[in-house]
Amino acid sequence: MTVKDPAVAAEKPGLAAKLAEITGLMAHIPKEGFNTNQKYKFVRETDVAEKASQLFAERKIFLHQSVVSSDREALYTTASGATMWMSHVVMAFQFIDGETGETTPQATFPGDGADTGDKGIYKAMTGAEKYFLMKTFLVSTGDDPEADEKVDKAAAASGAAAGPKIVRGKQEGVQRGGKSSLATIAQVQEIAKLAKDLGIDADGIVPIVHKIVGSDPVEGQSVRDWLGTLTSEQAASIVVAMSSSEASPTEALEVDVEQETMSIV
Repeated sequence: MTVKDPAVAAEKPGLAAKLAEITGLMAHIPKEGFNTNQKYKFVRETDVAEKASQLFAERKIFLHQSVVSSDREALYTTASGATMWMSHVVMAFQFIDGETGETTPQATFPGDGADTGDKGIYKAMTGAEKYFLMKTFLVSTGDDPEADEKVDKAAAASGAAAGPKIVRGKQEGVQRGGKSSLATIAQVQEIAKLAKDLGIDADGIVPIVHKIVGSDPVEGQSVRDWLGTLTSEQAASIVVAMSSSEASPTEALEVDVEQETMSIV
């Protein structure tokens, strides 16, 4: 840290002492937010920012923020034809003590945000700020990455989602390089298995798939045959979506642009 006036600093608590006190006061912030699509509670950015702002103001601490870098990439096209963009930012944060003139070294923190409009960059900035504050002040939310069963379940299905790679031969629907352009038998079987696990019949699969690919089976076409006409990439998205769903699969496929989360399909 740097100190502008050591004499002033000796009369007031140092910046490190103030930040340590704030760490104890931040302690645990309850999960007041609720994601209606994927059915889980989360710590809201507003709760973190409001509490931190109050504690900073009481101790005359200013948090300076700036964007170091930003970019975005196209993720996929929604059924309505819109492009879902993922924005990435790297933010720089620095604490400045208004009483002593002390400053902390700049700390950088990444953030990501997805949106079909122009909000992605702002979501990314908000996410970076939220998690910088939470990690800096050791805010406990009860979240444990190793206990995320939903992600583990999706990862376990990734093998079937990717489909088998065909090394040799001239199998129909296989692109040059050995990658199948059409849904594989393994993918169709995995979708059927997931539907059974979720208590969904053949007709119930149709609205789930429709939300991803934007189409329905033609008259007289069985669901299994219809799934076989999808691309391998589309089938992979369906597997990931269904394996990540705990309650209503159709709700889980909705993109939540206001509650800090999104589905990747």
